[in-house]
Amino acid sequence: MKGGKGEPQGILAIWNDLDPKIETDYHEWYWQEHLLERLAIPGFLTARRYEGVGSGPKYFSFYLTTSVEVLKSPAYLQRIHNPTEWTRRCMASFRNMNRTACSQTIDLGRGIGSAAVTLEIEAAAGQEDSLRRKISASLFPELLKSPGATGFLRCQLWEGDPGITDQKTAEQALRGGEDKMVNWVVIIEASSPAQAEKAGQRIGAYPLTQGGAKKVGPPYVYRLLHYLQGPDGC
Repeated sequence: MKGGKGEPQGILAIWNDLDPKIETDYHEWYWQEHLLERLAIPGFLTARRYEGVGSGPKYFSFYLTTSVEVLKSPAYLQRIHNPTEWTRRCMASFRNMNRTACSQTIDLGRGIGSAAVTLEIEAAAGQEDSLRRKISASLFPELLKSPGATGFLRCQLWEGDPGITDQKTAEQALRGGEDKMVNWVVIIEASSPAQAEKAGQRIGAYPLTQGGAKKVGPPYVYRLLHYLQGPDGC
């Protein structure tokens, strides 16, 4: 799936834990204000929120944009430099924050699953093209056609952009400390958390280190909470 002029679409991926004291307020803020606010920014297409099943950060959210460049646009920067009072209250309670602006470079399969598994990959220096080929020509097609694959719906690779991600903003200051970033992320959409867990196990067992991966992180399984489409959504 491509954005304008043939470039990959963008992803803003966020994993976080939260001070449990504000959990109710946090969910209301996301649904009543934050998602709508973000989707009103030109170039933002859709938003999704997930809750963790098992280990890993409790919440995972991501926004699809026309390109990763949207995440340094004047309209977006104006928004994140001027957080609302509700945003200030909620973001101060974020914990273990990982926020990365990415390009979506591989997208195979179709549909939206009720669950997803995310898994960080670190590409070895100089092996990026080899790893992309391994993922697009082997890992993803084999996974989608494997026994029981009716539960595996869609496979994507997101590649982090450190230059666009690393922005000193008013919102970042609210969270305290530096946000973590990912290198590359494999995300598999599945029909259920059990299927997502199975997909994560299969990816973990796949010899990606032979294809150029320096490190493969643990899989984190999530169930879908919300999907919302903005005015520019497709």
